Amino acid sequence: MKSSIIGSNPRIVSFYSSYMDMLGVLNESYNSINVGIKRAVMEKSITALLVIIENRDDLLTYNKLKDMIDERQKTVFLICVDEGLIQQVSSQKIIALSHKTVTMDFAETMAKSNICKPYLKESTSTRSPEKIFEHIKFMLVRGNITLPVEGECAVRVLSVLDRDNITFKAIDDMTKLDPALHSGIIRMANSAYFSGSYGSIADVQKALVRLGINNVKAYLVNFINKSLAANKNLLFADEIEEAIRDSQIVASLCYVMSEFFKVCSKSQMYSVGLLSKIGEIFILAIISDYLSGERPEDVKGGSYRKIASQNNILVGGTLMKKWKFGEEFYMPLLFSSSLKDNQYMNETKILHLAFSMVHYFRMDEIDEELKDAMKRTGINLSEKQLQRLKAETEVKIKDFAAVY
Repeated sequence: MKSSIIGSNPRIVSFYSSYMDMLGVLNESYNSINVGIKRAVMEKSITALLVIIENRDDLLTYNKLKDMIDERQKTVFLICVDEGLIQQVSSQKIIALSHKTVTMDFAETMAKSNICKPYLKESTSTRSPEKIFEHIKFMLVRGNITLPVEGECAVRVLSVLDRDNITFKAIDDMTKLDPALHSGIIRMANSAYFSGSYGSIADVQKALVRLGINNVKAYLVNFINKSLAANKNLLFADEIEEAIRDSQIVASLCYVMSEFFKVCSKSQMYSVGLLSKIGEIFILAIISDYLSGERPEDVKGGSYRKIASQNNILVGGTLMKKWKFGEEFYMPLLFSSSLKDNQYMNETKILHLAFSMVHYFRMDEIDEELKDAMKRTGINLSEKQLQRLKAETEVKIKDFAAVY
């Protein structure tokens, strides 16, 4: 079952496409009503059409093409940005919705129409972990949470940015210590303003060249100050710091293993590893915001951390797709748990193994998780090889930390 998201406004189309991704619904998106409807009519696997009607011209275009759609085979939703246009929808088989009021009820509407499974049944408690899922969904679609930057890293970066002779390499090295800064640079380079007709960027150094030194400095100063202001005194600040440290370990392990096995780009794998916890960091920031005003001792149970860790892969992958990252970033993450076959299988296996080696890196002991990871990936490492990888990873972490 597949859905088609169709409209003339790319931002609104992207909004609903991201939401459907999060609901687990395969979808295609088109920024042309004419092209999108004709494609949906031809493709039998498309069983639902979400047509975004922003103005009268969009409605006229839809009305000219609507007779092509077999409403017995395909469910059609018209999402009207202008609520006055809903009254002009004549067919009773069409589900007309207001864009202004649909956001919070969107998942339920899709489930009732059998487009997807019910997303989650919420608890009546307004502050329960179950209720928080709805807030996470809402914020993931809105995408306006300012990700936390590790405090010490933020202060150091700000001091270095004051230097007149700062280089692209120095900035590249600095962003290797923080997932939010690392992802932010790539997001900015891939934005519509800077990307133009060029392709997407998958490397921080290339992103820096595209942006220019002054734009990068201005962005980092603004982003760090905004993050420090928005995320001070977070309820889950300690857990966020731990997730950032874990991502640094995973990134360094990915870098060293890609170099060790010589199967993929070590710089790309470092980025994949550093962004591998971005979903957990995002969720912890959202939960902290949602529970602001609560006493830490009342909410510091393991249930909230469990929500963040268990949904890290889905949310992290969705965020990177929403931010227009290339497949080489999010595909290894999305398949890192299942190890399902994909075009980035080497990267997926290395990330899976890196996740499982964090405990070994810290405690110097081979646990069942690591044994299982080596068995599932087919990468069987001797204790001597593990010791070597650990030693090289420790050196790599120190090298990146020494840039200040």
